[in-house]
Amino acid sequence: PVPLDLPGPLGANLRRADAMKTRVLFFLIPEKGHINPTIGPAQALIERGAEVTVFADADISPQLQAAGIDRFVGPRGRAPADAHRGASFARQVRDPSWLREWVRSLLLETVELSIPRMRELIAHLRPDVVALDPMLYAAAIASEREGVPWAAISNSLNPALPEDFDSELLRTVRWLAPERQASFERHGMHPVFRGCDILSPHLTVAFTTEALVGAVPDVALVGPSLPRSRRGDETPFAWERLDPALPVVYMSLGSQIHHQPELFRLAIATVRSRPVQLILCAPDLADELGTLPSNVLACAYLPQLELLRRTSVFITHGGANSLMEAIAFGVPPIVLPLCNDQVHQGHFVTRAGIGRTLDADTASVEALGSAIDALLADGPERRRMAEVSRGYQRDGAAETAERLLSLVTSPRASGRPSRAPRDRPRTRCPP
Repeated sequence: PVPLDLPGPLGANLRRADAMKTRVLFFLIPEKGHINPTIGPAQALIERGAEVTVFADADISPQLQAAGIDRFVGPRGRAPADAHRGASFARQVRDPSWLREWVRSLLLETVELSIPRMRELIAHLRPDVVALDPMLYAAAIASEREGVPWAAISNSLNPALPEDFDSELLRTVRWLAPERQASFERHGMHPVFRGCDILSPHLTVAFTTEALVGAVPDVALVGPSLPRSRRGDETPFAWERLDPALPVVYMSLGSQIHHQPELFRLAIATVRSRPVQLILCAPDLADELGTLPSNVLACAYLPQLELLRRTSVFITHGGANSLMEAIAFGVPPIVLPLCNDQVHQGHFVTRAGIGRTLDADTASVEALGSAIDALLADGPERRRMAEVSRGYQRDGAAETAERLLSLVTSPRASGRPSRAPRDRPRTRCPP
């Protein structure tokens, strides 16, 4: 269990909260793909006068503070686990048996240990509403036990998956479903799930629209979640290094499984003789990639939102946050799914006709080059992306904030799963 960072001035400030403010408590997983889409709604809540506090089991306060979110509770100085990134992790996630056990440990192993401390935090802060990552099952149970309405703020497209869709991740979820169900039943809960995500009986949000996923029951499709100002993880970039005469092909494989030197080499070989500029977000790979062609630039980290505004084609692993941002800026993606829900994003890209999805294990220079050429041209994918992107011109961060605030006066607001029998929330429950 993670100790709560409540003593001293911060704890005093929390206890002296303005009684007139709506208090919103976020429970987050401390990884970029989970943090970044939450920044915008938190900022929008603060704009509306709400008091926003964020909990994670690693110290994400530097990014939060840079984004204007000052109230962090959790372990100071504890960095996110290095074991969940780098060369070793990138290899392990490609092993289905290892990945299955890792998903189980991520979702279920610490649930019972975490509930008491999360309940303690909720009881101490007395939030009006909890907004949680739908993979943090302990936070859902703790909120329910404390009688606080809670919203599931999804950072994936799991809530929009069609019932007939299948993947290795969904097979893993079916395998662990009995254990997951038993964990919730011990606390008198019988929730509905889609993939790894728990759906809230109060509000479930997905950062997409019907333009991409179609109609989805029980889920609020609010559009993309972009930061109101700074996201807090921006890095300097020499924009003069972009060649204005060449279209930009941008490649990023996320913050966890980015150590894929063979895929970066594939992209480099593909563009070597093409009239494009390839920008690589390739942490820890500079030495492995060797001397780069003159039309290739590799960086450890890039300001993705600003770069996407200048990008013509985006090569991605298919992270839901990256796809959301690409659609918001109308950039056709080439998806190379590596594991987990990235296959789901690839499915939606192919179904909507807004880009291409390639097998990361078998993709060739010819296949990748053909995809780049097709998406650079004014062809069906680019035209279809323009249509879907128009449907993404919504302020998903602001809409999420408004829906969260509506739960304070209307705890049975939109997004209630029709198949989730449950009792009305109790004010307090015995331990």
